[in-house]
Amino acid sequence: MTDPLVRIADPQETVELRRSVLRPNLAPGSTMPGDEVTDAVHIGAFAGSSLVSTCLVFAEACPWLPDRPAWRLRSMATDPDRRGGGFGARVLAGAERISQRHGAELIWCLARISAAGFYGRAGWIEHGEIFPTDYGPHVRMWKELPPPVVLDV
Repeated sequence: MTDPLVRIADPQETVELRRSVLRPNLAPGSTMPGDEVTDAVHIGAFAGSSLVSTCLVFAEACPWLPDRPAWRLRSMATDPDRRGGGFGARVLAGAERISQRHGAELIWCLARISAAGFYGRAGWIEHGEIFPTDYGPHVRMWKELPPPVVLDV
């Protein structure tokens, strides 16, 4: 597999993949949770010209560690036909780096139980109990980010 191009994406490039994977009951073209956050950074992994994985991140306090600078991850979605190819892991790593570069000490999300193993393999930790949502059971997850590297040259 050729390495995917992982880059900051325009929200309009990502909305249909996020909708089709995470909220398939919504009509095409529907807005998604998080789209109202105007300073969110959308990240995409592209195989050729096709978007195959995406998420968005933005500054938001972590509810269980509110005094720490944090960014929240939302709408992590990978094309079901492309899962297992490392695309999601590359997007997640990009989300962590972008959050870190913006001063976050940690990154957090509300993860679907079906995705908790994916986050766990990337070093994320579960916090608290599983809770229900309209889209299935979720768990709070987070990851401590290393301090940014500052080169003294």
